Amino acid sequence: MRRTRELVDARNSMAFIAVHDGLTGLHNRTFLTDHFDTFISGAQRRRERVAVVQFDLDRFKQINDTLGHAAGDYVLVVAAQRMRDSCRTSDLNVRLGGDEFVVVLNDAGSTADIDIVARRMLAKLNEPVIFQGTTIHPGVSAGIAVYPVDADNAQDLLVHADLALYSAKRQGGGSLSFFSDELRRELDNRKQLELDIRIAISEKAFEVYFQPQVSLSDGAISGIEALVRWRHAERGMIAPGEFIPIAEKCGLMPEIGRIVIAKAIDEAAEWNRAGIAFGRIAVNVSGSELRETDFEVFLFGTLERAGLPAHKLSLEIVESVILDDEKTGIAAKLRHIRAAGIHLELDDFGTGYASLSHVNPNEIDRLKIDRRFVQNINENSGNTKIVRALTELARGLGISIVAEGAETEAELDSLMAIGCDQVQGYSIAFPMPPDRVREWLVARAPKKAKLTVLQGSRA
Repeated sequence: MRRTRELVDARNSMAFIAVHDGLTGLHNRTFLTDHFDTFISGAQRRRERVAVVQFDLDRFKQINDTLGHAAGDYVLVVAAQRMRDSCRTSDLNVRLGGDEFVVVLNDAGSTADIDIVARRMLAKLNEPVIFQGTTIHPGVSAGIAVYPVDADNAQDLLVHADLALYSAKRQGGGSLSFFSDELRRELDNRKQLELDIRIAISEKAFEVYFQPQVSLSDGAISGIEALVRWRHAERGMIAPGEFIPIAEKCGLMPEIGRIVIAKAIDEAAEWNRAGIAFGRIAVNVSGSELRETDFEVFLFGTLERAGLPAHKLSLEIVESVILDDEKTGIAAKLRHIRAAGIHLELDDFGTGYASLSHVNPNEIDRLKIDRRFVQNINENSGNTKIVRALTELARGLGISIVAEGAETEAELDSLMAIGCDQVQGYSIAFPMPPDRVREWLVARAPKKAKLTVLQGSRA
């Protein structure tokens, strides 16, 4: 009997773990997937409404980066308990993963009723959390979709709630948003854009534009950044800010990245063979690209095929790529890439939460000061102090630095006075297609001295 009880307990424990989140004790995504359709069917029979409220912590990454994962876990546990306390026993509380939660409100009532309940939960979740004497403001946003108004199935309800959540975050966070006809149109546009992105990938239709980086002191070209552009067959040029977030959400960014890297390297190899000075070609690489198991094979193979020396290439990464290394091992991969002669640059420097801890001259070759600190630097004393401090830090560590986003003569003068010599921005050159940037580079190449042969006896 004892063994039987132990087996029953073990089975029950395994069954609990299978459908519950190990950290918070809430139901998990598996349980939601398996039972959501049942909730919908029950609501349909009873002619009731079901509301899906999706929550997300706006500053969760900042908490992890500045206070550590123990603090992040504590915030998640507190948030889960507050959700339980704010709901009825008939409601379902779920942790989808990371800092994403869902509450399914059965017999939700009218839109006004749902709004009252959601705002009460949001206010509770947005209350400060005390961790080891530190006050944490998690900042929670919410998105809401309602059955049968917004969708008649579980999958679409979750998608619509997620879209409403994104809308709330765009409003500044800490608020809630209902799914709407406007968001439905946005969703339809996103689905069509995703389809078009997949077609563009298959046709390698993404283009590469190039923006030079120069020295203010002598005008020398220190590098060229490769930037992705997409000329849609019907809609014309689509801004990167419109299609890149969709590509990232759909997991398509690594494929786009490889198209850009290959085209940029091929173009730079042609410049190199023609003897055109361009410094280094810099390409942006995301964490999702670096996590690809064959990324190094692809990168080195592309360089070898094009005939571009490794030292002529730079990879631009952001801090989050390094911070995520605990789970991915990306840092070891970056060290191997750098050991092969490829340069590494820390992009958007100054905007992260742990910048100084990752400024290592043995791992990073150049810092890029984010444009938000460069714009209006001639009028903003705060930005002047920040850029000066970053420039002096880089100089002291022996790391080069470039300021991006310089757009006026006054901004260039301020950067020059501070001692930030390398710049990139509209005041220097706009991003250009391959043929135009080649002309730009040739026009600014140092002129070779001509030998004049004198006639007769004149010397």
